[in-house]
Amino acid sequence: MKSPDSVAYYEHHAHRLLDLSARTRNPGELLPFAEILTPGARILDLGCGAGDDLILFSKAGFQGVGVELGPVRAKWARERAPGVEVLERNLLLLSLKEGEYDAVWANRSLHHFSPEETQRIVATAFRGLKPRGVFGLILYEGSESFEDREGDLSGPSRYLHPWNEKAACSMIEQSGFRIRKVGRQPADPSRGHPLPSLLLLAEKI
Repeated sequence: MKSPDSVAYYEHHAHRLLDLSARTRNPGELLPFAEILTPGARILDLGCGAGDDLILFSKAGFQGVGVELGPVRAKWARERAPGVEVLERNLLLLSLKEGEYDAVWANRSLHHFSPEETQRIVATAFRGLKPRGVFGLILYEGSESFEDREGDLSGPSRYLHPWNEKAACSMIEQSGFRIRKVGRQPADPSRGHPLPSLLLLAEKI
């Protein structure tokens, strides 16, 4: 699931992005998150795309549930991760029961929203987590919002709002979380990541 302003971009580039992920995916970036989960944890994947992380969660013995607004990528996620529930929802309209998940994961999905929208989604994640549940997310790191077409001037754009560490941690803590870990990854245009990334792990308190 991406911001409504970015969904068209990801649907337009769905085949290219699936091929790119197959060639360049780095499963290791999930390890810091997965290593602090209890066996069999129920994970909500916010913006699951074509299901790459849901597949890895299943292989690790976790119970994944995906949320993806783009119908093409949601369909692929269901096909590629058989038996895993994938909801077609706008994250801004997502409603969760209190304490229904052990963990919530958002891999480069929330930086497609404005800061105010992101705060709302983080608050929804907080509600859906059990006490001491884990919230993990990867965000692009930077200072200015922009629209990106990746050289395809005739195609739709995606909205990107990068975060700096201080602002991201403050936003998460304001929703009631305690930050457990902050990590970084360099930009890697070959994998479709034009900016460095922040890895943030937090706990519901």
